[in-house]
Amino acid sequence: MTLKLDVFDNFHVHGASAPEWNQRYLQVSPGVMHSSLAEATTGSIHVFRKWMSERVIQQGCLPNGKICFAIPLGKLAETPRMQGHEMHGDSMVVLRSGDEFTLQRPKGMELVAVTFELDEFRRLSEERPWAPGARTLLSRSVLRAPGHAMQRLRYALLSLLDDTLATDPRKSEAIEDQSVSCGVFEALHELFNGAADAGQAVGSASASYIVAQCHRMVEGSGNSPPSVEDLCLRLRTSRRTLQNSFRQVADTTPVDYLRCVRLNVVRRQLMSTRAVDLNIAQAAADRGFNHLSHFAQRYRALFGELPSQTLRGSTCATTSGPNTIATT
Repeated sequence: MTLKLDVFDNFHVHGASAPEWNQRYLQVSPGVMHSSLAEATTGSIHVFRKWMSERVIQQGCLPNGKICFAIPLGKLAETPRMQGHEMHGDSMVVLRSGDEFTLQRPKGMELVAVTFELDEFRRLSEERPWAPGARTLLSRSVLRAPGHAMQRLRYALLSLLDDTLATDPRKSEAIEDQSVSCGVFEALHELFNGAADAGQAVGSASASYIVAQCHRMVEGSGNSPPSVEDLCLRLRTSRRTLQNSFRQVADTTPVDYLRCVRLNVVRRQLMSTRAVDLNIAQAAADRGFNHLSHFAQRYRALFGELPSQTLRGSTCATTSGPNTIATT
């Protein structure tokens, strides 16, 4: 089993650490972003624990041939949303091979997850009968589970990330890949047999849809971002409904949220190009920021640095923190 700990001070670098997931992070709350990622990997499963300091929109796609289960850790001060569905302390996210996803992460949210090779998960499922109806829950994006089953799964996953595994080779050598995957599967098996489908209020689902559609339209608008009035007309909704939706889903106003979307796009562009190939003024103008001084102020307010201080030309892990790796 391989153990790894990464600490990042840049969420674009964080996203690039797992290129097969095609992840993109958009920071919404102002502040210097910090994050950590602890991982344990065997031949058939990958367990990871992820924490991010700021409010973030996380988008990506689960690689083909895998199935992933994720649960929140700690007390949730605000409500995360996966695919528009609310998450609570007893919620689990299910991603299947090739699923695209959008996760609204509040400030300081931490989660732990396990990804199985799909063939291994199917093999274990065939060997272990499921209760009637439990297997159908695998098609849900978010489900809710009994507290005792959730606690058992948390313990099974977190114990694999225990620091003692990295410092005691004898303990690590005693753990075989098959026993690890079987132990985690048993905890999942208990959870699904007792799980109930996650309820979702219509109002919450509608608010998430409005935010997602506005996000998509602004991200693809280039240097002519739509106004709030334009968005209301396109979505055939009132300004009050739009305002309430953004407050409910992202705890901010439509103007601030959508400006953050454009600022994040500029930041990604700066990080992926050399200064000689694209200057800051042009990158800003390409996303509708025509006043460079105002742009720089808003950029610094969101990311904690001026655009001239942003690392240019690469999203490689040169700005990541220390790594601790133990392989057995």
